[in-house]
Amino acid sequence: MHASLAPDVLHLLHDALDRLSGAVEGDDHDLTQRLMDAYDQQVRAYLDEHEARIDAGSLRGLIARQQQVSIRMAARRDEAGSHLTADRRAVRASLAYLRAESLT
Repeated sequence: MHASLAPDVLHLLHDALDRLSGAVEGDDHDLTQRLMDAYDQQVRAYLDEHEARIDAGSLRGLIARQQQVSIRMAARRDEAGSHLTADRRAVRASLAYLRAESLT
């Protein structure tokens, strides 16, 4: 029974990564955080319960997918940071134009 349990749980972890990946592409940051926390708890529980019986190849596949999601999360964060920087610059430019206009 234990031999089939680990692959079933591993499949659930891949499903959780699918949901997390979908949330990363959306704009619901609270949902993304909740899914990330849930995924983290699931991985920890899986490792605690199946430590001696984990198939290294399956675990490598999960880690590779997890890294892909993490890379995409970082890219989305960087994109948001770029937008914020551009918005700040636009506000500063608008204020400068308003000040210059008020001087004339």
